[in-house]
Amino acid sequence: MITSGRTVTITNTGKPTETSPHAEEDRVLRAKYLDWCSAQVADHFLALSPDEIFELAERSSQGEAAVPVRVEPSSPDHAGLPNRLALDDADGMSSYRAVVERVTEVLTQQLDLPTFDEWLELYRSNRGAVEARLLGFWRDRD
Repeated sequence: MITSGRTVTITNTGKPTETSPHAEEDRVLRAKYLDWCSAQVADHFLALSPDEIFELAERSSQGEAAVPVRVEPSSPDHAGLPNRLALDDADGMSSYRAVVERVTEVLTQQLDLPTFDEWLELYRSNRGAVEARLLGFWRDRD
């Protein structure tokens, strides 16, 4: 709710708190920044072949204990992933998630994503191009 240039937010305690328009704008911009960074990582992740995904996950886990390997090729959650991909539980999801987390970490390091301030400068200079790269909710928010 907005009253006299301030946003009033009802907290989980039920008590209203006021935030300045600047604080609300900063919150939205930071959310857009995280959305934009996530989109960059997701784009690169989705462009990888299954073998590249495995190689990045393997490279990121060097020095860690090896996990037994098994993938059911018929599983829709693992479609296209090499049979050598490690699965450590009955349905394989915890290892699948571990692979996604490892690859995400490697891509985040490789992409050299901008700091918030660097991104903000880019956003202010070319808002349309930046907003076009957002994943979802923030694309329509203003």
